[in-house]
Amino acid sequence: MINYLDRSIKMLGKDKVDSFKNKVILIAGVGGVGGTALEALVRSGFDCFILIDFDVVDVSNLNRQILYTSEDIGKRKIDVAKRRILSINSSAKIEVIDAKIESNTFVNVTQKVDFIIDAIDYVPGKLELYRYALTNNIPLISSLGMGNRIDPSKVKITKLNKTEGDPLARKIRYDCKTNGFDLKKINVVFSSEIPLIKSNKPGSMMMVPSTAGLLIAQFVIEHIGGNL
Repeated sequence: MINYLDRSIKMLGKDKVDSFKNKVILIAGVGGVGGTALEALVRSGFDCFILIDFDVVDVSNLNRQILYTSEDIGKRKIDVAKRRILSINSSAKIEVIDAKIESNTFVNVTQKVDFIIDAIDYVPGKLELYRYALTNNIPLISSLGMGNRIDPSKVKITKLNKTEGDPLARKIRYDCKTNGFDLKKINVVFSSEIPLIKSNKPGSMMMVPSTAGLLIAQFVIEHIGGNL
């Protein structure tokens, strides 16, 4: 019987792909960035996830969020995301938490977390994720501003202190310094593209957030696989 991971094994080797199993990946936010990261990771052999999101699928999500279709409108994103994972790997183990990230959110996390993906756009929640990761020595990568941009080639991974041209990154850098966080310890994916428009409700298309999600998945794979 052909294993659905055979082609991944050809790329990385069986030992490395096997090392992904039972690693617990916490993903906060399963929208345009987090959803693509989740899809790429489950298709790469990861099968233990904690998903945190409080949102429901809206028609406005359909132009860029890979996990959802018109049949999912009005449903909780974490439920649809869980169903999607299980449709790819029926033996996956998924814990879902329907919550906004607050200081007390993590009391609901009972497993040892091996990696945190921050894919939310709520700054106080991002700071709580950073605090949780730094306090518990858990590797983390955080997605910064992907809205109002269209060029996927401008998306890259760096440390928070190396970001430039991103208004959200500037605010987060300031807030992190205020909270005493070491910016050099926070991995981020960001776009160096100058936003095309200014709007309180950003425009967005699939290319940039999905590229961020794929880069996040690669980063997690290389970290868990021992290349970082």
